[in-house]
Amino acid sequence: MVALSLALGITLGYYFPLSVPVFIFLLLLLPAILLVPREFRGRVLFVFLMILAGFCWLSWQEAKYQSDLSIARWNDRGPYPVTGEVVEDLSSITGNNIYLKPLLIDQSRVKYGLIQLDKRYLPVALKNGDLIRLRLFLKKPSVQLNPGGFSNYKYLKKKGIFSQGYLVGEIEKLGQINHLFKDSVINLKKRLLKLLDATIVRPYNEILKALILGERDHLPEEWESGFTRAGANHLLAISGLHVGFILLIFLAFFNSLDLSPGLRNFSISLLLILYMVLTGLRASILRAGILSLSFLWAPYFKREGDLLNLLGLTSIINLLINPYDLFTVGFQLTYLVLLMIVLWGRILSNYLHPLLAVSIAAQLASIPLTAYYFNLITPVGILTNIWAIPLVGLIVSGAMVGLVLGLINPIFSWLLNKFIYYLLVVLRLGIRFMVRIPLGYLEVPSPYPVTVFIIIGFLIFLPFILKKRIVPLNISKRERRLNLMVIIALLIILVHLIIPLFQKDLEIIFFAVGQGDAILIHLPPDKYIIVDGGGMAGQDSNKGEQVILPYLKKQGIKKLDLIFVTHFDTDHVLGITSLVEKRMVDLVVFPANFQRNQLAEEIIKTAGRKDIPIRMAAEGDTFKIGELFLQVLNPPRNLPYQLSRNDNSLVLKLVYRRFTLLLTGDLEKEGEYRLLRANYNLRSQILKFGHHGSGSSSTYSFLKKVLPEEGIVSVGRNNFGHPSPSVLQRASSLGIRIWRTDRQGAIMIKTDGYSYRIKGFKD
Repeated sequence: MVALSLALGITLGYYFPLSVPVFIFLLLLLPAILLVPREFRGRVLFVFLMILAGFCWLSWQEAKYQSDLSIARWNDRGPYPVTGEVVEDLSSITGNNIYLKPLLIDQSRVKYGLIQLDKRYLPVALKNGDLIRLRLFLKKPSVQLNPGGFSNYKYLKKKGIFSQGYLVGEIEKLGQINHLFKDSVINLKKRLLKLLDATIVRPYNEILKALILGERDHLPEEWESGFTRAGANHLLAISGLHVGFILLIFLAFFNSLDLSPGLRNFSISLLLILYMVLTGLRASILRAGILSLSFLWAPYFKREGDLLNLLGLTSIINLLINPYDLFTVGFQLTYLVLLMIVLWGRILSNYLHPLLAVSIAAQLASIPLTAYYFNLITPVGILTNIWAIPLVGLIVSGAMVGLVLGLINPIFSWLLNKFIYYLLVVLRLGIRFMVRIPLGYLEVPSPYPVTVFIIIGFLIFLPFILKKRIVPLNISKRERRLNLMVIIALLIILVHLIIPLFQKDLEIIFFAVGQGDAILIHLPPDKYIIVDGGGMAGQDSNKGEQVILPYLKKQGIKKLDLIFVTHFDTDHVLGITSLVEKRMVDLVVFPANFQRNQLAEEIIKTAGRKDIPIRMAAEGDTFKIGELFLQVLNPPRNLPYQLSRNDNSLVLKLVYRRFTLLLTGDLEKEGEYRLLRANYNLRSQILKFGHHGSGSSSTYSFLKKVLPEEGIVSVGRNNFGHPSPSVLQRASSLGIRIWRTDRQGAIMIKTDGYSYRIKGFKD
């Protein structure tokens, strides 16, 4: 109850940070406690104080971020001279990032927040404790720009990282601040990582780094995705399972030395604490370590450890160290899985083998969270864990012994890793087999948060109802209560499932994909059209994978009725191949007379392999889905000369009842003049400005002919000066309201065909 109260207070502080009204409201509740019956008053008061403490603790974290002594106030400014201390992250020694704890910036004192630096772009190697001076341009980490997207700002803020630094000039080393214990642990970890590199081949060295030392930065994507789809991704993250096996190794070793129980436990405790620090003190390790230490010492003090109380204690310690952990999937999974094993393991073991019972209990916990965060349900995980957990235990135990002996002589590690290698091969083949089992993993839409809470609450409280010794009810009352709970939960979930069926509005999303275009059109109830797929050449910017597919997964969209490729510039088409590969598609439409390139050939090849038809479209063609019409105005059907790739763009006029939208791809002024000469009805309520607002598009005469109320510019950071100030001036002179994806995030439109609503995601 204490842990839950603290978590509730932290949640209030997270969603209402530094809220004076909420704080006053909580204080006003204090006199109401006097109305509580005397026998319960002390407990209620304690719960209230824990909620208040949680609220204040999280609000304090937010106050540090907004403080004048925070590095955050220097974001998006500079470059400035910064003096600070280098901090290495023990949970990610092999990663690309290193951190700077700033002390002075432009001669002003800084106290709160770290700066993230990319080691790949630094001219010198830095290590923990280095005191350095350098010039940095400080940038606020990127915020979420799209529905269902990722906020690097929130992710880093939860870790106390408030800025990203970009070096200007050289780095001056001023000295070294010694942190004897941490420096020793870092050096030990680096030595162990080198030992693994030297004694086992890739990629198996990276697997062992993840399994034993928590270093996942270079884990092959095949292993990551395979374990996720097989329902065993938790095996790749150091957790209670790994700590348990390591504890058994320590116990076996020290028991063989015939030490006194006190000395044995003390020695094991020191090694466990060292291992916890070595792997970065992440939430799962902290929880497992404290539980292990508690059960280790409980017999010594002749006390029986209560697992639920210990679980609450570890979560309180975790939240006092970092309250933001409460909102991470790792924290939620590690505590919920263990809680479900405690609550359901004994009940299920009455009917099933204990190993199967534990596996099912763990899956019960993971289903709502993996569905919400990863859009996956993995029934096959029940089978995977039965054989994979013992195998991973053997691998972890053997590799850990090998590492310890390898510190004496690397030959011992090399010999043991020869055996471990074959176990890893078996693990890899086994995971591949589990992934191929039909219906082993299912892609599902993200449930509503309230649905997740109901399911988790139901799973937590149902065992207490089923256990007669905990809730002494006669059978009829128990059944009535259980039935009532089930009915209420099902009704709430059913309402959330039914509500979308009554959605009648046409929805259009212009995704924020940087310097590129990607548009989704949704015609209720289940018709979906994609226009372009975003992406930029030479960058890790496949927006089909990074932006569009995650959104489709969260919405449960598995089938696309139409995909339009306006033209084959990378910033419009790079993500299309992923969509054609990973979604069911009825038809792909190219512009007639398009110029073939590598991206076009990839789409043609992928579509051919999946039997997806491709059609060439030109002026005069019309696509009709229900009441939605898509009229093709460009490219021209027959021309005696080859148009430029931009002027050969598909131009689509969307008509839905009385609502109109004009999509122009990268059409430039020559193409616009042709449309004007053709005397099409270009008038539209909303215009997607051509070529990202380039000065070579959106001429005054074209804008005057279309005369939109709203103009959408799909644009990102670029070196072309997009959007052009002259274009923005033309739009202003004609009273066109401009929406920009770089500033407002995804632009979302809803219309019933007669009126429309438009907003930016960030707004």
